[in-house]
Amino acid sequence: MTNLPNTNWCATTTLANEDRNVAVRGVEEAAQLIRECDSRLQPLGSRFSYPTYVTAQDGLAVHLRSEQHILASDCETITVTGDCTLGALWDHLRDRGRTLPICPPVITEQTVAGAIGTGTHAQGTGEGLIADTVLSIDYLDATGQLRRIERAGEAFGAFQLHLGSLGLITEVTLAVAPNRDYVAHKYTTSGDDLRQNFRTWNDRSEHVKAWWFTEEDRVHVWEVSPADSGAPIDPSATTHADLNPVLQATQERMGAELRSDDRTIAPQRTVGRFYDYADTTGDLVEIFRNGIPAPQINMEVGVPLDRFRAAADDLRRVLANSAYRLHYPVILRPTGPTNAWLAAAYDRPTCWFGFVVYQREDGSVADGSVELLGEIQAALAAHEGLPHWGKYFDPLHYDFRSLPRWADFQAVRHRLDPLGRFLHPRLAPLLDAA
Repeated sequence: MTNLPNTNWCATTTLANEDRNVAVRGVEEAAQLIRECDSRLQPLGSRFSYPTYVTAQDGLAVHLRSEQHILASDCETITVTGDCTLGALWDHLRDRGRTLPICPPVITEQTVAGAIGTGTHAQGTGEGLIADTVLSIDYLDATGQLRRIERAGEAFGAFQLHLGSLGLITEVTLAVAPNRDYVAHKYTTSGDDLRQNFRTWNDRSEHVKAWWFTEEDRVHVWEVSPADSGAPIDPSATTHADLNPVLQATQERMGAELRSDDRTIAPQRTVGRFYDYADTTGDLVEIFRNGIPAPQINMEVGVPLDRFRAAADDLRRVLANSAYRLHYPVILRPTGPTNAWLAAAYDRPTCWFGFVVYQREDGSVADGSVELLGEIQAALAAHEGLPHWGKYFDPLHYDFRSLPRWADFQAVRHRLDPLGRFLHPRLAPLLDAA
């Protein structure tokens, strides 16, 4: 196939040489490619992951291009191809009154295989990763043999966050649940309230997401619960403007960092959408799938939920003492434990601290931005924090051997792909470090 993408999603980084960029239209073509090609293979999905760990400059970039993405669907399960997007999956289910039993992420253009492979999650202490809804995975191993692993399989936890290193994911079956409406109650409070009562918010609401504007120490909170279990929205309620001064100051700082006064560009719109906020109702897709893709360095660190207050206190001290400043709020998304072996949330409730550094039009970032991200990582790692694998991180800050199943994942990878045909060279020394 021609005109295959060879950059990351926003075309700021080249991932593959055009003459080493191929598409396969199904399992048979993919299996033949694996058997006949002696290069390292790098599956490329929607290319949202941070480019460090998805480049294919030294190997062959492989794009799965299935003719049909939804393979089967009923009241209890849905089966899709690995290159089906989360958006297509959720839209198919919503049209039939169904959904996945997990909150959707804000960006759903990523593929199902990629979302599972990097540990995509949403928010809600009653759920873990999207991979925790998976019932079975079909994949081509390093010899081109088609295999299936099911939830009861001994190595299933390895495939629930596979990093693209266990084979080419061709088909995924996921659990399905009835769709339902929710109410999102939104308010703005203080940083002290956040640090003292974050657990309380999560105990009383099914899904919680917060944006911490650290410069002003103000926090915008969404508490979301089923519409039939919480206080209904008052139809006469007016919009809230109490956050507007903070938003204006944030946009001014962002404009100075980006060297642009244009409020219509994507980074500015991510902040502008909070002006004059109001409670809303709808299903979880309508409430949460509202992300605005923008070129950025996106970093997320998962900290055990029981360490949240101490971690938040240390983060506040780091930001106060740093010579640099954030120009976007810290995003806080708690989740429950997951069964994925390599996830920061493995077997423990976790709060994901999210940080965004937007890129200028020329791809550059504000001076000191990366240094500040390093200071933040060091502070959160001291509280047993571990990174989101699909986003930016510096492995020097983390002790991956603290993951209880770290060695087990390595054993599975070595068994399935002893020559490292699916292993990115930047991941190899990391995975072999223990």
